[in-house]
Amino acid sequence: MKYERRMMGSFVFIALAAIIMHTLAGITVEPGVNKEYIKRGLKVIPNQVTLVVLDYRGFDTLGECLVLVTGVLAVSMLYGRGSLMKVGMGGPEKPDLKPTLILESFTPYMVALSIAYGIYLTLGGHITPGGGFQGGSIIAAGGCLSLIIYGRKHMMEISHQKLVKIESAGLLLYLLIGLVGAVTSGYYLYNVGADANSMIAPGVRGWFEYPDGLNAGIIPYLNLAVMLKVSAGLLTILLVLLEVKK
Repeated sequence: MKYERRMMGSFVFIALAAIIMHTLAGITVEPGVNKEYIKRGLKVIPNQVTLVVLDYRGFDTLGECLVLVTGVLAVSMLYGRGSLMKVGMGGPEKPDLKPTLILESFTPYMVALSIAYGIYLTLGGHITPGGGFQGGSIIAAGGCLSLIIYGRKHMMEISHQKLVKIESAGLLLYLLIGLVGAVTSGYYLYNVGADANSMIAPGVRGWFEYPDGLNAGIIPYLNLAVMLKVSAGLLTILLVLLEVKK
């Protein structure tokens, strides 16, 4: 009986593999818009990955930000009810274990370094590898270190209310920047500052030119919005999970 089952399993596996290989062999790949992205992208910013994420695919990135919002809401609904009620009633302000002298001495410098490095990656994300997602994640890591060592009421003074305001500000900034493109060109999230298609009046385009000598346009500002959104969202999830009680 075991031998028959093994033979049947092997036959099904080989049949599925043959079907998959036959399907892959018959796929024809269309060049699509890849060449156009590269040709036009070199006129905007050096970092082509950021260009695709925040220019050609800016609307998709907005959707990813909304996915993170959904994740924050889901975690808060599953784990945050008791912890949020306890925080509102004045929960514990100090961690259960007091940090050692080494941790207490070096943590402020590590947190400050994490925040500075996260901002650096965000501001230069259109030139070198980096951007709002990476910078926001590193800033959230610094906040995580502060929460673990000092608790909620020390160091960065992290609270749900502050994080909600920062996250909302980041998402609102992204939406408003996209609305500028819709008003001036008819295309939502159109890169007004770069204006690769020559659709914007020179005066309006000058308002959104990033002051670094490149033709990045609104991309650095979108990176800032994403940084605020990602850092606050990840810290909110962490804060809820740290406060949850069995």
